[in-house]
Amino acid sequence: MIARITGTVVEREEKAIIVSASGIGYRVAVGKAVLEAVHEGEEVILRIYHHITQDKQDLYGFIESAEEKYFRLLLDVPSVGPRTARNILDAATPAILEQAVAEDDVTLLTKVSGVGKRTAERVLIELKARIKQPKKTRATGVVQEQAIEALISIGFAPSQARVVVGKLPKSVKTVEEAVKQALRQKA
Repeated sequence: MIARITGTVVEREEKAIIVSASGIGYRVAVGKAVLEAVHEGEEVILRIYHHITQDKQDLYGFIESAEEKYFRLLLDVPSVGPRTARNILDAATPAILEQAVAEDDVTLLTKVSGVGKRTAERVLIELKARIKQPKKTRATGVVQEQAIEALISIGFAPSQARVVVGKLPKSVKTVEEAVKQALRQKA
């Protein structure tokens, strides 16, 4: 099993990158955050989930360990495969996903391609049993979502806005404060 790849990005595709390591080119499916973070010719270190089925093998790559952890947790949910797990993590950072689980927020998950209401409910139930529940209020989730929307409206890429807001301290209570801190992080 492949667990990590260190190499040079030789090509970027719509939902994957090709990494050359020791003369071998590996096609690695990645999320939007990784695609935005890496460029051709750059050295990259990716944590890998090696998915093997009867008829094919796929590699899924992550820069952040938290994202890989949640990817693996999502795969443990019945009827969630690697593509759906990848789509969920493109729509929500691990921090926002944790918040959705704490708040039983089915709406966030049903916005994801390939996730209906039943699957969303199942994901919330399964993840609630497996992750440590954060002590957050409903207002924090609303503030995060509104801050993401505000950042997108001023030119941030959606995945970039989610990443930046996901890194904000829990002490942020207003949208204005969240946007100010996000802009400081970006600069």
